[in-house]
Amino acid sequence: MSGSLFQEIVTTLLVDDEVIAIHRLKKALQVYPQIKIVGEAMDGAAAVELINRLRPELVFLDIRMPGFNGFEVLDRLTYMPMIVFVTAYEEYAIRAFEKNSLDYLLKPVEEERLEMTINRIRQRPKQETELLSRIKMLLGEQQSEPRISTIPVRSGDKIFLVHVQDVVLLEAREKYVVVHTEGEEQLIDYSLSYLEGRLPETFVRVHRSYIVNKLKIREIQKYFKGTFMLLMNDRKGSKVKTAASYNDTIKTKLLLP
Repeated sequence: MSGSLFQEIVTTLLVDDEVIAIHRLKKALQVYPQIKIVGEAMDGAAAVELINRLRPELVFLDIRMPGFNGFEVLDRLTYMPMIVFVTAYEEYAIRAFEKNSLDYLLKPVEEERLEMTINRIRQRPKQETELLSRIKMLLGEQQSEPRISTIPVRSGDKIFLVHVQDVVLLEAREKYVVVHTEGEEQLIDYSLSYLEGRLPETFVRVHRSYIVNKLKIREIQKYFKGTFMLLMNDRKGSKVKTAASYNDTIKTKLLLP
């Protein structure tokens, strides 16, 4: 590929939870001198922080990662670069385009396919701002789905309904989510990401592993590096440490200074 592909440098961030995948992609991109790699991230939280802070023009974004995935990274961005999803799973291709990504690449990334992606980057107007607004619109449509008032819990052949006003917090624990009420813990199959957009406004995502009912918070304590410790109003006095990546949402919803 000719070095005259771009008139200007394209600042680029690589996001993947596998070191070898980042190494291979970085090596493949060396053919394109105008692609300037300004950072790397290996999980969703780090990706959100780096993208919002460094504001790269282009991000190669893995989909399956610890914490929250590539789609969830997009949900948390205040700045939207050009996005190229990178995945080992072809099943994600359609959803990648539903999220208005510039392109998607299947692992292992082939040189010819990468060249097609680079051509798309060249053809995309640098000043285009439509991407962010379109993604925000999609997210708004998702959040407009009816709010739930109960959560189904299976017990053998029976299904019990837990009223959301009785829920103190929801905790991601390995493959399951635990619903904490004032005196009980119950396992459900729904993910936190699925529930987050369907719970009432009184529920706040404070960590990749926790959603809390703000009406069940007894006390808020300042914690390490601007985070908070939430003391919940249940029988065992549950404590939830927030994550810095959720600080803006927490401060807005809890009216914290």
